Amino acid sequence: MRLTDDELRDVLARAEELDASKHGEPTRAELERVIGAAEEVGLSRSAVERALRERLDLPLAPPEPGELAFVQSADGQYYVAEVVSYLPNGVRVKFLSGSEHVAAHAQIRPCSFIPGEKVMVDWPWWGPWECTVMSYDAARGSITANDGWGFTETFPIAEVWRAPKKTPAAGPARTRAFALFGAGAGLGALLASIVAALLLR
Repeated sequence: MRLTDDELRDVLARAEELDASKHGEPTRAELERVIGAAEEVGLSRSAVERALRERLDLPLAPPEPGELAFVQSADGQYYVAEVVSYLPNGVRVKFLSGSEHVAAHAQIRPCSFIPGEKVMVDWPWWGPWECTVMSYDAARGSITANDGWGFTETFPIAEVWRAPKKTPAAGPARTRAFALFGAGAGLGALLASIVAALLLR
């Protein structure tokens, strides 16, 4: 079986993503060391935890049943869901859109709608658009978001989602593979132009 260039690129990107996730996430002990060091210089624990949560996109503690979380769906996007219960094989959640699902712990992200947080919305007249949270109304279950151009709109949180983090820039393995593809394509183009020039004489 022969892979096309696009298929090979997808396989290499996924392998790099899996390799990064294998050793890329900090352990609880590492997080505690960072928090402890920050407390020694006078920063509050809550501020450091919030900063870590925003930076790493990881919950420092699993959400409790009844709390909201961003949960990865079958399409790869993260939608708002309520945690229902913990099971031996994952977490049962109910998406605000209505469906229930058992998600792996790695598919759950914090959901706090802190001002300044980036989320995706279906912006009127534009479609999917990354916006900045301006405020969150928990009682109404809605956020007010800014589109980056000075306009604000209010959206129900059931219609808000987060895109998965982009894979990092091409690493050594992917760079080598793309270099080989580029060299092969360049050599092929050169040979084709030489043959065309000879045939046109």
